[in-house]
Amino acid sequence: MTSRLTWIAIPLALAALGAAAAPWTLSGEALRRELAEQVLQTTGLRASAEGKATFAILPRPRIKLENVIISDENGALVINSGVLKGDLRILPLIGGRMELASVLLVSPEITYDHAGAPLSRQGAIARASETLPATPEAAGADQARLGTISIVDGTARFKTKDSPTAVTIGDINLTLDWPRLSAPASLNGSLAWQGETTEIAAWLGKPSALLRGEQTSATLKIESQSVQLSTNGALSNAPRLQYEGRVAAASHSLRALLGSLGVQVPLPGPLANVSLSGNARGSLTALALSGLHMTVDGNAFEGTLAVQATNGRPAISGTLASDLLLLGPLVSDLPGLTGAEGQWSREALSLAALDFADVDLRFSATRARLGRAVFDDAGCSIMLSNGRLDLTIAQAKAYGGQIKGRLSLVPANGGMDLRANGVFAKIDSGAMMKEALRSIRITGEASGQFSLDGNGATIAEIISSLDGGAQVTFRNGDILGLDLEQALRRLEKRPLSIVTEVRNGRTGFDTATVSARLTDGLIELNDATVSGLGVQLAVTGNASLADRTMRLRAMARQSGPAAGARENSPQLLMEIRGSWDDPALIFDKDSLIRRSEAAAPLLRALEKIVPAPQGDQPDP
Repeated sequence: MTSRLTWIAIPLALAALGAAAAPWTLSGEALRRELAEQVLQTTGLRASAEGKATFAILPRPRIKLENVIISDENGALVINSGVLKGDLRILPLIGGRMELASVLLVSPEITYDHAGAPLSRQGAIARASETLPATPEAAGADQARLGTISIVDGTARFKTKDSPTAVTIGDINLTLDWPRLSAPASLNGSLAWQGETTEIAAWLGKPSALLRGEQTSATLKIESQSVQLSTNGALSNAPRLQYEGRVAAASHSLRALLGSLGVQVPLPGPLANVSLSGNARGSLTALALSGLHMTVDGNAFEGTLAVQATNGRPAISGTLASDLLLLGPLVSDLPGLTGAEGQWSREALSLAALDFADVDLRFSATRARLGRAVFDDAGCSIMLSNGRLDLTIAQAKAYGGQIKGRLSLVPANGGMDLRANGVFAKIDSGAMMKEALRSIRITGEASGQFSLDGNGATIAEIISSLDGGAQVTFRNGDILGLDLEQALRRLEKRPLSIVTEVRNGRTGFDTATVSARLTDGLIELNDATVSGLGVQLAVTGNASLADRTMRLRAMARQSGPAAGARENSPQLLMEIRGSWDDPALIFDKDSLIRRSEAAAPLLRALEKIVPAPQGDQPDP
């Protein structure tokens, strides 16, 4: 009996379905009219079809329209689709109504101009957003049926108020599944951005609540070759669109990723292998991350980070801590101090690129490494405001001592003004020189301070303009490669031999003080003395920063038990000339010859034979 009823019911249902579909089967205009009405009632958009319209019942009721145009009444959104295919719900069709269950747009071209007129607010979605939460009107509006919209091989062009150029997205293959207003909505598929395929999966727990300014659960996952992003939290729309939840992201090149979005970031370092995870709270103009775990350029950080856009200008702030901070990648892209020939670089410098944002970042590191130099318990900050850059080392332990310093770069006259100052205490100068210069010339505990001011458009110009001063004190150290104590002891007996012998060994001292004045790139020694139990040394002269040369005069004398110069003790005069890298040590040979028992008589005999110059003759 049941089987017989089934065989009777099927033809009757098909007959009823065919009778209900007859008006659309025979009239393409009826199909177009019904489509336009349903799109308008559901989305508030206007739809028209200029091409062929067909209707089929089997294997399921469906329609097909060609050359379809869907737009809002203001023209901000326009969708041109060569083909629209739709599946119909059977029960409404039997009742004489055409109701789309799903829509497929084939190769649509989508344009959206946010810089022009705003989207019109009509249809079931707009009506639901205008109802108050937890009211009968809201419950009734939420019963509106929507469906599934799929895009195959689509393209889209978006233009925003803040960008003069449009953004183009291709190879769009997305499906939006939103059965009814009160049901969850999901978006899945892929698109092509900057020649790279991006997979997208998004989900909203209750979109209708979001439309009314309430909160709803939300997830988002984006995966491509250059970026991976996942979020899981809550989305709200009052007083503005906001998100709060967990976020995780990674990119093998953040600089390239931002560049594809039209954002140039002239920060140092490659910004490679970036990953982050933490609690996020954000809107369309601001993002705050707390409980942050972040890696960038091989460095791992924990802390907080915030980005906010005000009048189109981003402001970046945060506090980050690291166990080991590798500074090498951060300075790898900075201009070199010297050129190919070893002279100061003449490459043009500019701070204009830094005027992209305001930055206030504070870092702390248990250990920081720059090349072979290691700093412990370092605290520093980077501040950027209106193109002015301030780098501050609030504190750091290095080479057994403490250092503090600040560097300021300010745009000026096509170049920049430089100001730098610092203080240091109890630094192991030998260890510092070994790592910085790969050679040790002086050892001992160094303390002092310095200040510098300069300006220019190149490193060479800045160096040549530097003014400032420095004071340094060394304690309990050695001058390597110069044995002045032994040279002074042999000065009376074997004065000529010290020319070669003095260059070996070392000269110990109790204290060494250097006070220098810097004017237009020229260092003038005001006071430079070395005092020890065996030697007292005084140095005068200058050194040029511009051409990296020095011309110094030094006088060494034997010292007594109190480290003071002994009366009538022999003196050793010498000069230090040439480049910083390879200076020459030149002795006063005449004074050495006069002290030599073998050479002195010859010199006196020559002085008797050779008359004095005419200008030196006494007056008659």
